[in-house]
Amino acid sequence: MMSQEELLGRIERLEAENRRLRERETDSVRTLHTLIRKLPAPSAAVGPGMNILLANAAFIRLGGYRAAQLAESAPALDGVPLNAILPREICTVAETVHTSGEDTEREDIVLDGVPYTLSVYNIRRGELSIVLLRNLADPDIQVEELTARLQQTADRNIRMIQQIAFLLGEEVSESAKTIGSVIRALQGSGKKEDPR
Repeated sequence: MMSQEELLGRIERLEAENRRLRERETDSVRTLHTLIRKLPAPSAAVGPGMNILLANAAFIRLGGYRAAQLAESAPALDGVPLNAILPREICTVAETVHTSGEDTEREDIVLDGVPYTLSVYNIRRGELSIVLLRNLADPDIQVEELTARLQQTADRNIRMIQQIAFLLGEEVSESAKTIGSVIRALQGSGKKEDPR
């Protein structure tokens, strides 16, 4: 049985660990806020219930007059539902990522006649996701996006070639084994016993 001193010691250690974890979480939230604010592309962190936790100035500008009005009473759109700012098709993609935990990268969308690429990154399933929209009309973004897409295509083709080579190698190996066994069987049946 544990003495009262041992129990108090354990409680103190648990409380200290709890404080460290809360500090780490606070640091992580501060880092996230800094990153979102500094991103040049419209970006928002989305929390439970698909409510915005933090949106950067570019995101608020993208949302237009309605977002600017909401930002006056809810700084950085904190607590505003994502669907109050973005169209349903974008919100549907974001919600799918948010609930499934599987990221979406570079999905092409058109928003108010402007082409964007939408990426949604899940940080903690159902609790925290990042929505990022990149304006494809911006020449710098176009070059970057084209380069990234070409690299994705090249990587996909290399993986496919590797799979084909593996399958061909397996087939050649199996064929060689089969032919070898047939040759051995034929050689074995072709030998006649010497009558001597």
